[in-house]
Amino acid sequence: MALPLRVIQSIRPQASPGVIAGAALVAAVFATTPFLIPDVSARLDVALGATGILSTAQVASFAVASFVAGRFFRPRRRFHYGGIALLAVSCIASAVVPTFALLVATRAVAGIGLGTLTWIAWADATRFPRGIGEVAAIAPITAAITSPVIAWLIERGGYQWAFVALAVLALATLGFRVDFADLPRIGRTVSRSRSNRLLLIALLLLTVGGSGVFVFAAATGIGFVGISPVNVAWALSINAMAGVLGTRLNARPRTAGLWLLGAALPALALGNVAHPLAYFAAMALWGFCFWVVIPAAFRLLAEKSLAASERIGDAQALMAVGRVFGPVIGGAAIVGERYGRLSVVGAAFMLIAAAIIGGIEIGRAKGVGGSRVIQ
Repeated sequence: MALPLRVIQSIRPQASPGVIAGAALVAAVFATTPFLIPDVSARLDVALGATGILSTAQVASFAVASFVAGRFFRPRRRFHYGGIALLAVSCIASAVVPTFALLVATRAVAGIGLGTLTWIAWADATRFPRGIGEVAAIAPITAAITSPVIAWLIERGGYQWAFVALAVLALATLGFRVDFADLPRIGRTVSRSRSNRLLLIALLLLTVGGSGVFVFAAATGIGFVGISPVNVAWALSINAMAGVLGTRLNARPRTAGLWLLGAALPALALGNVAHPLAYFAAMALWGFCFWVVIPAAFRLLAEKSLAASERIGDAQALMAVGRVFGPVIGGAAIVGERYGRLSVVGAAFMLIAAAIIGGIEIGRAKGVGGSRVIQ
């Protein structure tokens, strides 16, 4: 944990160590998912498409926790440490349960902790001038560091070893200090901005398409492109490091829609171009463009919000809902060992999201719609 934390602190020095560690823990869990899918399928004799239910269960409870916490609670230490403890227990349970059904149940429990920690990290980010971009950088940094380790653990001892490692990481995270200052409780009082509602829909569609392709990225690399699990891990690390660069790029205003096009095209290529270099290039471009878009979209939400943290819980919840349906839709689109239709469907959702975000950017540039702007 020490190396990732030092790296992340160099990117986001304003947050307390506990908030950074909690966000990194969430990122590590989500970075593990693509590697779990093929191994769980093989070891528990479950169809590859059906194993996407693991991600569905985890992010379904994540969505509920993010929305409820974001609207009706304020960040408190008991929520932070409780979320970490719940995550540790659920990971230990995931390592020892004997059936796929019980494994799905343990991931649903884990989602509650993940949603709580994510809400805290993003709400805390609104306290700082560059906080949104900085907290966004935590996920790709952590994924870049943990992906090769997780791939190695699964290759050596199966998905159970990965869950044990995550449980140990969660317990270590309990030792870091947290400080949330005085963040508001949002309640029912939110901006009536119509463009913000459309942005939330765009984020939902983006994550439906993106997660549908990404959760099967490891299986695509191994089964379609024909590269080894270790090389897949390196491709995912490159995706994450490119994402770090993306979060550090302060994109010019009104260009998020265009950057999202740059994320949709690699998703289209993944399942249709069976060449290792194309796979690595697509993963790198996808990571960069995706992490340019996410902070930009959150800033667009803040522009038309009554409080900077107003839509954090809503956005995270809807993005989690997208991650619920994405693997289900993606799994249904897989035909045997062919992933072309999966990539087409995922890219289509992302292109629709790009059109919505681009339209909102053009409309706001012309002064159309919305409520008062946060200066």
